Amino acid sequence: MPIVVLIALFLATFSPAGAEDLRVLAAGSLKRPLTVIAKEFEKTHTAHVELVFGPAGALRDRIIGGEAFDLYVTAAFPQAQTLTERGLARTSVLLARNKLCAPVPDDSPIASETLVPALLKPETRPGTSTPNTDPAGDYTWTFFQRIDQDHPGAFAALTAKARMLFGGVPKRSDASTENAPAPLTRALDDHTVDLLILYCSGAMSTAEQSAGKYRVFELPPLYTVDAEYGLTLSTRASSSAIDFFLAMLSPNGQATLRRFGFTPIAEAIAKK
Repeated sequence: MPIVVLIALFLATFSPAGAEDLRVLAAGSLKRPLTVIAKEFEKTHTAHVELVFGPAGALRDRIIGGEAFDLYVTAAFPQAQTLTERGLARTSVLLARNKLCAPVPDDSPIASETLVPALLKPETRPGTSTPNTDPAGDYTWTFFQRIDQDHPGAFAALTAKARMLFGGVPKRSDASTENAPAPLTRALDDHTVDLLILYCSGAMSTAEQSAGKYRVFELPPLYTVDAEYGLTLSTRASSSAIDFFLAMLSPNGQATLRRFGFTPIAEAIAKK
């Protein structure tokens, strides 16, 4: 029996009839695919899907602090698992995978094979996300730690000079902050940083929309970092919430994730 069907049967056993409005707290990197999946879902269901995007670590902390949610989607599977272990969510599952990439100005001499030597130069300034509140920052710090294994002292130097440009805790007084796109490339344009370290899904889109202004490459294979996205349901999730959970795991949902630069979980497992 397919794993998605097994999950559906398990969840349905504990599913109470509930409200038709769904509140989904999700990592900001998922904004484009989840918006598409939600719109398609609403065409065939009476439920309205409210998508709240932000740094996944900060969203997890809000849930732990008591904020209501129906589904939580994070760029770091252990964050979803934490909610399961605390009794705040049901079983957590893998949704998709991503990698880190580096956008640079098109005329930059930095490329994948020269990235590490460039970063080790004191004058090279990387722009990153914020560790602890945003998994992208945590993955970047892991990348720096891997460099440190070959170049002792590199982690301290890189974290000291990194410019944390995004992924911080949004101001709660301005709800629109969670959904407002950050002008990340402005830091490249005004030479505040020499390169950015982003999820490949977002970095590739940035390059494609720049009409050749930026160039993007993956981290060197020796230092690459895989991002594992997790998905979980609130313990009070309704049958509609379970349906949306399954919509993200369905072939159509996974195809949408692929279209926006993510690696579907079935494909990721097959490559192992």
